[in-house]
Amino acid sequence: MALDILIKNGTVVDGVGTPAYHADIAIKDGKIEKIGFLGEPTAKTMIDAAGQYVTPGFIDINNASDRHWSLFNHPLSESLLYQGITTIIGGNCGSSLAPLTTGNIISAIQKWADIKQINVNWLTLSEFFDEVKRKKLMLNFGTLVGHATLRRGIIGDQFRELTEQELAQMKQMLAEALREGALGFSTGLLYSHAKAATAAEIISLVSLLGPGKIYSSHLREEEGKLYESVLETIDTAKKNKTNIEISHLKSVGKENWGLFDKVLEAIQKAAEEGINVNFDIYPYTSTATVFYTILPDWIAVGGRKKLVENLKNKDLKKRAVEEMGGKENDFSDIVVAGGNIDKTFIGKTIGAISKNQGMGILETIINLLIAAEGKLIVFWPSLSEENFIKALKNPLSIIASDGAAYNLDDTHNGYLIHPRSFGCFPRILSRYVREKNIISLEEAVKKMTALPALKIGLTYRGIIRQGFFADITIFNIDTIKDLASFENPFQYAQGVRSVIINGQTALSAGKIQNQGLGQILR
Repeated sequence: MALDILIKNGTVVDGVGTPAYHADIAIKDGKIEKIGFLGEPTAKTMIDAAGQYVTPGFIDINNASDRHWSLFNHPLSESLLYQGITTIIGGNCGSSLAPLTTGNIISAIQKWADIKQINVNWLTLSEFFDEVKRKKLMLNFGTLVGHATLRRGIIGDQFRELTEQELAQMKQMLAEALREGALGFSTGLLYSHAKAATAAEIISLVSLLGPGKIYSSHLREEEGKLYESVLETIDTAKKNKTNIEISHLKSVGKENWGLFDKVLEAIQKAAEEGINVNFDIYPYTSTATVFYTILPDWIAVGGRKKLVENLKNKDLKKRAVEEMGGKENDFSDIVVAGGNIDKTFIGKTIGAISKNQGMGILETIINLLIAAEGKLIVFWPSLSEENFIKALKNPLSIIASDGAAYNLDDTHNGYLIHPRSFGCFPRILSRYVREKNIISLEEAVKKMTALPALKIGLTYRGIIRQGFFADITIFNIDTIKDLASFENPFQYAQGVRSVIINGQTALSAGKIQNQGLGQILR
């Protein structure tokens, strides 16, 4: 019988670090059937990959398409597909779309999405998966369970420690979701509703994670207390012997860049002591930051409504300005990207807005947050490329976008998005493999495929091997490049020639060929 797809004359990078080699790949019934010099067997589709690299499809272990709602608005996931991504994992940073106690609890994602446009017709994770299936996603999708989603489901917007009964309810919801196919559990301890969570609360919840499940931690602090926050996460892993992933590891703020070596040493030491620990990174020196998180912690206690109320209080506003004093230069280059704000502010720096309004930098920040009712996303150029390169070279690092699915039509919506949503993976291959030669192609592909697949517990994915699912990306290393910028982020990457998902062509010669090829990964 004929093969479904035959890939001829390509250079295979298998995902596990093996040196690249020339081979053909035969695909049938969604799986890789044979690898080698296969002659001319009959195939429904033949792809001549001469001069191209053939790799496993890229796995984005830290993707935000669910909480940005683009999982539903953009089921083709165009900005991700053009990067060569075949699998995305949602439910990161403490926010997942299930399980819920009521449809209103979707407010946990209001930092990133306009929840007025959202209609929720599920509560359990199984019901959520049923709805996702109806959307016919192009990419494979799996999810973690978000801590903030659970917490707000139990106590709403209250900012306090949990009672024993409430913690038991959260554990029951988490346990049920894990049984229904969640890949693990995530926290976003930097955000207002999660700040009240004690280390003991997190340890208790993480204790439910059995073999093959992952704990993903958006750290409690990424600035001056970065090191302590990493130690907290490692301690949680030690107490539970848990598989942990530190989300988008970075040291924010120039005054904190020097902490990064110490942090990497602590992570490496934990790994040497037998802790299953990794961290993911993205290749940019600006963050996409929920704006209120740059304020002193105390001002956001009680949630977004309380935050705005505090900022309007003259005495509390004065206290906040005093505590942030001296950081004006750090904040002046922050760019307003999106949120509940007049579109005339989008793309402008805080420094330019401050000058135009005749106010100080800190007062401008507070006034913008009040006007936006606390809902603002900004680009903050606060990261060190030197630190990123150190992390990239580390064998424990995984490439992940922390981005979401978009398409070119989003250009007209009047907001900016971080270019990682269009360019993360090609940027690694172009800037750090081809141009700077920081790591080898084989090592880069491993960090995008086999390593994240192993981390998240995806069996038979992430490696080009006989019997594995045929998720495959074919690209030209000489032309692959990210085109998205902070000023013009809505540009597809170039250089990815073909993408195959579950044995069917998703992208060919730069054109989308199909829909609904993705599977739910449980």
